[in-house]
Amino acid sequence: MHVAVIDIGKPGKNLGWAISGPTPGDGTDLDRCIDALARSLKHGPLALGFEAPTWVPIRMDPARLTAARNGECDHGISRPFSAGAGSTVLVIGLVVVPYVLARLRKQVPKARATLDWRSLLPGPGHLLVFEAFVTNQKKTAGARHVEDAHLAIAAFQRGMQDPNSFGRSVAEPSCLNLLGAMLLRTGWTTNLSVLSEPCLVVRAQNNPPWD
Repeated sequence: MHVAVIDIGKPGKNLGWAISGPTPGDGTDLDRCIDALARSLKHGPLALGFEAPTWVPIRMDPARLTAARNGECDHGISRPFSAGAGSTVLVIGLVVVPYVLARLRKQVPKARATLDWRSLLPGPGHLLVFEAFVTNQKKTAGARHVEDAHLAIAAFQRGMQDPNSFGRSVAEPSCLNLLGAMLLRTGWTTNLSVLSEPCLVVRAQNNPPWD
């Protein structure tokens, strides 16, 4: 299986991607990334992560509507999804992720997508999507976004050694799944339950989240 992560940012400026598997690769060009994802998906299952907030909590307490998601500020890091950097990359993701999903869907029109990381992807044309969350280490600035993608891939691969016990690093009792909404909008599913379905969040150690 190929595993890929896109570190969401402005294309051509601060976006990076990496793919691990039979045909690995990495870079900063978004269209080349999509071409590589399509090739991988045609030849086997693909797990694709986006390093950006992909869902927001649904809460009934007005004082906590914009508070950090549960697990988001662990390890002494306080950078919730609604803070400056988090909200910026969330908005960027709202345009970059649908672009990726729409272009990928066009190249592999019969492929199917899922948010269920505990079920085995049966073969070519099956796509698992998840959120990557990279935190708390310094690294070489020039390779920062590509390196983030590699770190998230490694964390996903470690966790998937035992999928049934691979828990979400960030979780809430109720959510609005923006990634599910983007799957609906780009034709990957017609199942409205994805709007409230939990999304796997894979934590890797690096810079503060959404940096």
